[in-house]
Amino acid sequence: MNSKIYTESDYDTLASWWERQGCPIPHSSQLMTLGVIGYANDEPVAAVWGYMSKGVPVAFLEHFITNPDVKSTTIKLRGVTRMMDRMLDELVEDGYQLIRATTWSKTLGKVCARKWGFEVIDDESTNLSLLIQ
Repeated sequence: MNSKIYTESDYDTLASWWERQGCPIPHSSQLMTLGVIGYANDEPVAAVWGYMSKGVPVAFLEHFITNPDVKSTTIKLRGVTRMMDRMLDELVEDGYQLIRATTWSKTLGKVCARKWGFEVIDDESTNLSLLIQ
């Protein structure tokens, strides 16, 4: 399994990731948009949700989280890649043309710029933007 769409049955596992990393835990109702979980070696590695605007082809990536048990940067990157590939495929298939994201991780911002073509538009919080043509 490379990636899967988030379902409510995944909530407890992902809530534990946020808790263990000292992050606020989103209420399950906040995760009822498109969510994707990326896997590496059959282990869940990362998750992200896409808030999809209605009436305009703009989506916002939010609630990004990684599995704190995964220490290997190579494995983590593999799971993030599968997660992001699936998320972008789903959004493109639904007709979204602009994807925005914010991350405090400069490393993740650089990976998103290099791998998927996101433009870093703010060095302070690593705001990202991807125009799909």
